[in-house]
Amino acid sequence: MDTVKVRPLRPYEKKKLHRLKRQMTNGVNSRHARIVLLSRGGLRNRDIAARIDCSPQWVRSIIHRFNEDGLLGILWYPWLHAAGRPRRFLADVREQIAEVALASPKALVGMTCWSLAKLRGYLVEQRIVTSISREWLRTLLRRLGVRWRRTKTWKESTDVEFWPKYQRLRRLYRRRPDGGRRLCVDELGPLNLLPRGGRCLAGRGKGVERHRATYSRKGGVRHWLAAYDLEADRLLGQFYPRKTWAQFLGFLKWLRGRYPTGQTLHVVLDNYGPHLKVEVVAWAWANRVRLYFTPTNASWLNRIECQFTALKEFVLGNSDYRSHEELQEAIESYVQWRNGDRPLTKQHWREYKRQQSSGN
Repeated sequence: MDTVKVRPLRPYEKKKLHRLKRQMTNGVNSRHARIVLLSRGGLRNRDIAARIDCSPQWVRSIIHRFNEDGLLGILWYPWLHAAGRPRRFLADVREQIAEVALASPKALVGMTCWSLAKLRGYLVEQRIVTSISREWLRTLLRRLGVRWRRTKTWKESTDVEFWPKYQRLRRLYRRRPDGGRRLCVDELGPLNLLPRGGRCLAGRGKGVERHRATYSRKGGVRHWLAAYDLEADRLLGQFYPRKTWAQFLGFLKWLRGRYPTGQTLHVVLDNYGPHLKVEVVAWAWANRVRLYFTPTNASWLNRIECQFTALKEFVLGNSDYRSHEELQEAIESYVQWRNGDRPLTKQHWREYKRQQSSGN
């Protein structure tokens, strides 16, 4: 009876061994996987040796290596174990590279994020690869679907009535009330006259756009009170110098006047102080305006937020407005295009080229 046998296999080891057994580009790994699986299946070592065409001593050696080091003890790659051979990143190596890239860098190298240089250094240190260029590592990760992503903060709602408010909003979004119109309302601001960084296209050898680093705060601020009409898919709003309950009530009256008096307005908004003012709530109830408040720290339930995200990207990003009139005109121009009230083109290409040539 054989005394050298393979230990019980873990589920991921069994799955990997079956994959190695079918590997056509690496016969060594295929034979090693077959030895382990046959031993675990109860076959004697001498019978395994006859079936694999090797010696019983080699079978016992492979079993010992697997029992001590697991899968890493039986894996063999020509580019890693022989010098002067062309490097080939087989499927197993690519999978391991992706696994390392997606693992916690804080646990592995004590840093909060990877860079290509640090990831390459770690792969070489751990003998996962002997060498790899940063460009090839970038290409390999892209092929494996591993991309750089921005992380974001997340704030949990502490509202004790979170679920009742959430379900009420979900019912409103799911079905339009009879004889009603759904509107999402929020404020964008304060809008300062300050230079903002952003993104732009630049050709090879060309400089990127630059904005001033200093600015004056004497221009004051503006607030854009906006509403998103879910039925018409339109964005509309007005500018105010302040953001108090009086301005908000005036905005609600302006919004009420844009729709038939027999139509009930169902307005989604956050629980900001001016929205909860007694005068605002009383006027809304008397004028067929129903208010739906989002839970505390859950403004993501207001669908106008995604409209603000696009506006900030294409109007406020990479800008340096010198007056509030210029900023207001830019926002109104974007809203007109977004609502389909004007074409995308604002200036003919040939006219633009003539102006650029005359300016130079």
